[in-house]
Amino acid sequence: MVFPLDDYTPHGYLDIPAHTRRLSPHGVVRSHDVGFRWHFPAYARNYGGRREVYRAGVRIVADGVTGAESAPYHSKDRVEFRAGPVTAEFHLAGPDVLVARVRGRVGARLTVRADYTRQIGADLGWGESGLVGRQDGDTVVLQGFEDGEAFALWVSEPGGAVAVTTDAGAADGWTTDGLPAAAAGPVTALGERGERVDLAAVVEFAGARDHDLVVLLARGGTASQARERLADARGTHSAVRAALVEEDRRFWSTAPVLAGDWPAHWRRGLVYDLETLRMMVKPPVGVYSLPWDAMQIQAPRVVLGEAAIDALLLGYADPALAQRLLLGTFLDAAEPNVPCSREDGSYNMVAADGSACGTGPQWGYPWLVLGHLWDANPDRDWLERIYPALASYLDWWLAHRSDGEGWLGHACSWESGQDLSPRFGDQPLGGGHPTRHLRPVDLHASVAHAARTMSRFAGILGRDRDVTGWATVADRYAAATAKLFTGDRYADVDARTGAPTDVDDVMLWSPLALGLAGPDQADALRAAIRAVDPADLVWPMFVWTVVDAARAAGEHGTAAAVAADIVDRAYTFWDARTTDDERTLPGIACEYWPLSGRCGGEGYGWGAFGVHLLLGVLVGARFAGDRLLVRPNLPAVLRTPGGRYEARLSHHGRPVPVTLRPTTDGCDVTVAGRSTVLAWGEEGSWEL
Repeated sequence: MVFPLDDYTPHGYLDIPAHTRRLSPHGVVRSHDVGFRWHFPAYARNYGGRREVYRAGVRIVADGVTGAESAPYHSKDRVEFRAGPVTAEFHLAGPDVLVARVRGRVGARLTVRADYTRQIGADLGWGESGLVGRQDGDTVVLQGFEDGEAFALWVSEPGGAVAVTTDAGAADGWTTDGLPAAAAGPVTALGERGERVDLAAVVEFAGARDHDLVVLLARGGTASQARERLADARGTHSAVRAALVEEDRRFWSTAPVLAGDWPAHWRRGLVYDLETLRMMVKPPVGVYSLPWDAMQIQAPRVVLGEAAIDALLLGYADPALAQRLLLGTFLDAAEPNVPCSREDGSYNMVAADGSACGTGPQWGYPWLVLGHLWDANPDRDWLERIYPALASYLDWWLAHRSDGEGWLGHACSWESGQDLSPRFGDQPLGGGHPTRHLRPVDLHASVAHAARTMSRFAGILGRDRDVTGWATVADRYAAATAKLFTGDRYADVDARTGAPTDVDDVMLWSPLALGLAGPDQADALRAAIRAVDPADLVWPMFVWTVVDAARAAGEHGTAAAVAADIVDRAYTFWDARTTDDERTLPGIACEYWPLSGRCGGEGYGWGAFGVHLLLGVLVGARFAGDRLLVRPNLPAVLRTPGGRYEARLSHHGRPVPVTLRPTTDGCDVTVAGRSTVLAWGEEGSWEL
């Protein structure tokens, strides 16, 4: 299947797989009007920091139209805008060349503009004075002086009028009033340290005519390097585009796609999420010998909890790739506890006591994900390779995070994933403050669940002694988890007093979500589960725990309502047609989903959790070997008889179409042409 064409939002990012935080910073490429621009070292206000060194890119204006109406094609590698009389397609030819192809009949004026904005002194390097621009044959060069990157612009169509201007274009007067007077020589924009300077190259074609032109903007450390990269791209950009299109085709040949009566923004939202997840997969570099999970695009780093969630979500499209991602996370870790790290080997989560921390087994539910991925793709070689590292991780936690009585704790709240959570009491030293006094419910439950999963894996691999050993660990920590139930709720215990804490938190429902709670515990939590307000849930881990706890308690209506609310909220943000500085950019998954639309970091893997909520909860699909299990659980608003909700899944490269049709007494589920009627929340099984 080719990329699923649709009416996507005209906003988003293009991917630079080679971009890293330390060894190879290339910045990110973010949409801007009808165009894209680099933000270096990352987009300000995100995890790359609040100060950019520069931003530079290309914009297209046709007959005064400065914004695109839609984007029929919207992958991580290629975006096509529709803007008035033209279509403008953008992709990258490597990290340093931006390519645009502009086609259409223009009535009065077509303008190509390359903008370069630089914050003087922001890179803390050699002295800077400003920017200078000049025409150089059939190219226009914009560069910093005394220091600073250079950009070379080339437009394939001859006959355009060229000018360099210091007008930042904020009022877009250049789109209607024509070009400024051409300068006889170089044009400079000067600034003092801390000031922002702007320079632009403008190529304009006047008159009514058909256009089919290519625009290249190349970046280099010097003007010569920028021109060299431009010259190379003139001969290779078509082949690069063909390779990117083929890679899109390969991914979407097995990726899930929605059809039928799903809300249109849900259909497109699934695509934004999956394309965001594709951006999380980075090629080997530095200390990472295998593909690795970036967590987010602005300042990539490896964090086990986020990598686990990204692998869960990516597994719906490509479970083998998701397995390799987790394999690299564990095998390339410098220490058994998988400390949070960057590609140069540095750590970025060191506690106040000096210990290098990684997220615990409760954050991202790694063993729940490992079980999902094994069921979807039972690759024995993968399991053989990853098993020893999994065992070392759990052994490390049992050796280094347990007290004399066997109770477990976190070194700091960062390690829990819940930075500065009130669960851990006062933390005057911040998220790295020592918190070993707390016996967290979710930590004990997740260790019990992980050990149970390891016992299963050991059985698959024929490690009989390990089967018994892990089962013993699972029983021990299941019993410890049970002791943290007060009779009314699960509660963390403060080891200093031996008493349960008063702080309540949905992560305390993890024993129910992980299958460790019995009927009495489920009944005790039922009222709280039913009372959950989805508006209060903005983080993936909390939503996941609530939904799985609700399903385990048989509260399928609550699970559906919560999942649908988050999907609708997130995908309304992702699919928005307008953008402003008060909200995160549409067209890409962001860090979390507050009602305000200020959704944290742009391009954040686990923000694509709608993939699991849609496919794993509402459709209720899960592969188990050569069987597909479906537990339909649409929200009430979609249960009207007559509706048809289709999801195309894949199993070992073969399409598996699933269709849900609400009836008066449940849901008619069809898998690969075979139908049965199930009650909402009832599971059916199909052999593939």
